[in-house]
Amino acid sequence: MTISNGYCTLDEFKKHLTITTHDADDDAAIENIIEGSSRLIDNLAGRWFYPKTETRYFDVPAGREIELDEDLLTVTTLTNGDDTVITSTYYSLIPRNSTPKHSLIMKTTSIYNWTGNSSGDTEGVISIAGTWGYAATTPDDIRQACLEIALSAYKRRTGENTTGVATVTAAGVVITPQDIPGGALSIIRRYKRHI
Repeated sequence: MTISNGYCTLDEFKKHLTITTHDADDDAAIENIIEGSSRLIDNLAGRWFYPKTETRYFDVPAGREIELDEDLLTVTTLTNGDDTVITSTYYSLIPRNSTPKHSLIMKTTSIYNWTGNSSGDTEGVISIAGTWGYAATTPDDIRQACLEIALSAYKRRTGENTTGVATVTAAGVVITPQDIPGGALSIIRRYKRHI
């Protein structure tokens, strides 16, 4: 298996845990854990930390500004509802001096207004093709959070309880926690996307 959009690599994980051997089965399991940990971070943060090229669609806004539904890094093509391609001369990305961008606003000096299509539809007719995501490269602290989560999952896989706490139910069943390490959770909370 190859890790897809993982926030750490197999080598980084093995160095973190000081694993010096090569075992194809164990490596495949670690790669699954890393990818699962990365997607868990995405779900908890409400955003992703790798660049994804795609086209997203938006309704014609009431004013000049389109609120984006995901983090935006760059715009390749902005197409108005009437299929007019609008160049960056006529719009600004907000915030202006940092990434990711969370909205796109038509400049007051623009020769364009947001419009619907030829049928009069205004829903989902404006398209933005570009690179989406929080960052083009994984932030170092997100990499660390991924390593911590993956390490916890790896140790649970081998039967090691990483939190030191277990619960015994009335029926005598031992439940080990599946919690995210506190340090990793603290990092992820700083990146939580608020809509």
